[in-house]
Amino acid sequence: MSPARLLDRLGGPVYYGALRALGVPAVSRRIRDAGVILCYHNVVSGEASPHGEPGLHVPRERFAWQMRWLADHYTLVSLGEFADRLAAGGPLRWVAAVTFDDGYAGVFEHALPILRELRVPATVFLVARAAGRRSGFWWDRPEIVAAATPPRREAWLNDLRGDARAILARDGAASSGRLPPSYRPAPWSTVRAHRGRGVSFGVHSATHRSLPTLNDGELEYEVAASRSMLEQAVGGPCEFFAYPYGHWDARVRARLRAAGYRAAVSLDFGLNGRSADPWSLRRVSIPAGISEAGFQAWTAGVRAPGRA
Repeated sequence: MSPARLLDRLGGPVYYGALRALGVPAVSRRIRDAGVILCYHNVVSGEASPHGEPGLHVPRERFAWQMRWLADHYTLVSLGEFADRLAAGGPLRWVAAVTFDDGYAGVFEHALPILRELRVPATVFLVARAAGRRSGFWWDRPEIVAAATPPRREAWLNDLRGDARAILARDGAASSGRLPPSYRPAPWSTVRAHRGRGVSFGVHSATHRSLPTLNDGELEYEVAASRSMLEQAVGGPCEFFAYPYGHWDARVRARLRAAGYRAAVSLDFGLNGRSADPWSLRRVSIPAGISEAGFQAWTAGVRAPGRA
């Protein structure tokens, strides 16, 4: 393992603290005409999450600090305005948009009040068939978290296509208890209550399977049928799509474009300049434990060498 990667993995605050002291993130923000789309999953109370997939559930106070810092250093726009600027060839320097994947209840309970106070718009990408699911998402199940290894994750997302039923049937024992409400997908009543309050909704498929592994009929269901379901459920248009697990390829991208989406977002790390492809926009996915200096570096598109 390279020294840079070792520092990033074991001493992230040291590595990114050094970058901040040298002014690297600030210089990157100043010289690059490129905007950042942040990806979060959930926001929860407390300092550290005792439940679920460790990297996905950001403590509320840490999220609040990140949003305050972002509001002080960026022009915060909706994903729709970000797409408009991109289409018009407008400036993207110091521009940021905030998004959430999966539609966790904690986003509505803990994140959106902070964003409303700061007048920060956000897009929440919803899984059409997950709303209100009391068992939560498969990756948050305690037996799955305990069993997760890089090879197993590879098998879950490719061999088993990211399909919850298949994954739980093979590697998910009976869970010892339900996840707390904030770690589950929000019910439709909660989603609809926040519509038009600085929040827009996008499509995150019907069942959260890995799209490149699906046949054409299955892909149609995840891309087109899910949109119809969500628009009916939320009572308004859903113009943007987020690829489940960040997985996409040329066939999937073409289907998204043909379905009439304005844009689609991936989990490919990086910023978006004027030449960015609207149907494979990059995002910076924020891990729950990232340091303040690390957050400042990542939002500027600066990440340690060797990271995927």
